[in-house]
Amino acid sequence: MGKRTAWIGIITLFLLLTSLCAGATEPVITHVSTERDGFDELLVTTPLGNYVFSEDGGAIRSVLLTFAPYGSKVAELVAGTTTNADTLARAYLANAEFPFDLLYQDVVFEYTLAEPIYTDTGAIVIELRGEGGGIAVLKRFQIEPDALYTITVEVEITVSEALVEPIRLELANYTPTEKGRRLTYLFDDSPSTAQLAQGSYFSFQGLGLMDDEIVLFLNPDETTPVSPFAELTEAGTRRIGVQLSASSGTSTYRFTLYGGRRRYIPMEEAGIEALDQGGVFSRAMVYVIRLLNWLYLKTGNYGWSIILFTIIMRILLFPLMRKQYHSMARIQQIQPRLKRVQERYKDNKEEMQKKTLEIYRKEKVNPMSGCLPMVVQLPIIIIIWRALLYASEQIHLSPGFLWVPDLSLHDPYFILVVVTTLIMMLQQYFMSPMTSKDAAGVQKYMGYFFPLMMAFMLWRFPAGLWLYYLLTTAAQVGQQAFVNWEMARASAGQVAVPDDDFIDIDEPTTENNDGDTA
Repeated sequence: MGKRTAWIGIITLFLLLTSLCAGATEPVITHVSTERDGFDELLVTTPLGNYVFSEDGGAIRSVLLTFAPYGSKVAELVAGTTTNADTLARAYLANAEFPFDLLYQDVVFEYTLAEPIYTDTGAIVIELRGEGGGIAVLKRFQIEPDALYTITVEVEITVSEALVEPIRLELANYTPTEKGRRLTYLFDDSPSTAQLAQGSYFSFQGLGLMDDEIVLFLNPDETTPVSPFAELTEAGTRRIGVQLSASSGTSTYRFTLYGGRRRYIPMEEAGIEALDQGGVFSRAMVYVIRLLNWLYLKTGNYGWSIILFTIIMRILLFPLMRKQYHSMARIQQIQPRLKRVQERYKDNKEEMQKKTLEIYRKEKVNPMSGCLPMVVQLPIIIIIWRALLYASEQIHLSPGFLWVPDLSLHDPYFILVVVTTLIMMLQQYFMSPMTSKDAAGVQKYMGYFFPLMMAFMLWRFPAGLWLYYLLTTAAQVGQQAFVNWEMARASAGQVAVPDDDFIDIDEPTTENNDGDTA
């Protein structure tokens, strides 16, 4: 009765706390206008990054990833720019070239930065108008507040007559290094490190720089006919970008610039998921993230998404968990008999093995049956943990939950860490009937020490992960309590069998002179 009342109290308290869930906060974009070396600059801050748009070249001079989820760091993506992550102060390399610089013969374009405007969705629109050599240019950049590292770009070029050669729109001018970002192309949904010859592919889908962590990639719209270029400069650097063939009148070119982490879901939204060729585990992780996102769309909060996801997982895994708990308990029940066999036949390994197998067969116990469910669950648990880490951007853009303003970062008060640790200790208490009665000393208390060690090592893990682990551990405690009750109920209806009843297995018999068994 006491345990039932305790569980009802815990559930009631949890529902009460959930009703106090942090209100929905929409992601917002802000901007600040500054001046540098006589040119106006616009500093734009989004939930995931910080950008600098400059009249000098009409270019993006900085793409700084300010959101650094667990295991990653703040990163500057533009070659030639060094950014102080704390002050956001930028230093530009002398003669550096930046994304969306336009190159055409010896023409120097002069740009004017217009006052940015905001759309009804909260997106910011930045326009840079330029002119040079009889060519009028309009560059329009739009960033949505919930965009996952993407900027949509329109470039309009107006000329009175067709140009004799293409205008080159630059993405980067970088120094090639063996262990740095590598140049990657996308042709016909297939990544390539080499530029393919004209006519050898159906569609060119972009080019950019990427490594194992970050990606800066320019993806042209399907209706935008452009071709790639890559060339070495006299300084030994490599200039990359696309060529625009401007005809008379106004020609419009549309692109998506992806500057962010190398993660499948954000890259998929940018249309460049083919660049991230993952293995089986990565693909499975993507499906888990999709399920989390779907639950988020239905509930409006990633906290509830994680709760429902955990419930679904525990229901699906319970048959395996139940089998594992039953197997562990049965093996522990016959441990005294196995120990006696080991002691009696310690000098006869063959006979020991034979008697041990006889006990397993008689009790219908498979010593490996308890390991199989654990082996099956392990990759599932790893995939779930990785999925929650790789969904950090989506979680970061969603409302807070309970007292945690951002489930992608650590719990500010570490309440989830403390409560999870206590429940893990409670789990060890429920497991006590399954452990050997001979356990003593360090071995006896090891199960209580592990939760403390885990909390000490992972206390800065994302709160979303701790929420998942809290719910999973609480569910396991309930499942273990149910299995313990189930087995206790089954044992209550059975007649206790004295140890002497298995004498035919592990104890030789003797006969007296009258032929009676002694």
